[in-house]
Amino acid sequence: MTDFLEAEDRSDAIVVECELEAEPEKVWRALTVPELVSAWLDVPVADKVTADTTGPAYRIIEALPFSRVRYAWNDASASEPETFVTFDLEAQPGGGTWFRLTHSAEPMRTIAAPANSNSPPLMRAA
Repeated sequence: MTDFLEAEDRSDAIVVECELEAEPEKVWRALTVPELVSAWLDVPVADKVTADTTGPAYRIIEALPFSRVRYAWNDASASEPETFVTFDLEAQPGGGTWFRLTHSAEPMRTIAAPANSNSPPLMRAA
């Protein structure tokens, strides 16, 4: 898994966090199945976007199953024609999903996780 630089450090980012009652697999489907994305976010199905599409459209630029989806979000009528939307998902003990949406004008930079997958590093007994 990768860690990401916090969007709060950039003043142009919009961050929304909440807990959803659905499990991560269901939220993942809503964010990656074109017909479900179209219904949930009110955008055209990704394969039906054309140059003359009015309003917002998206394309998936990163997908880590059940944990992160990143879109390039396009809207010719907006001041920033292309922005980036990242959805981070985390399973909750009760079966729900912690949901974080970050919308910014710049793509978030990722930092590779350590090869030993200890992210965060494990404490060692002395």
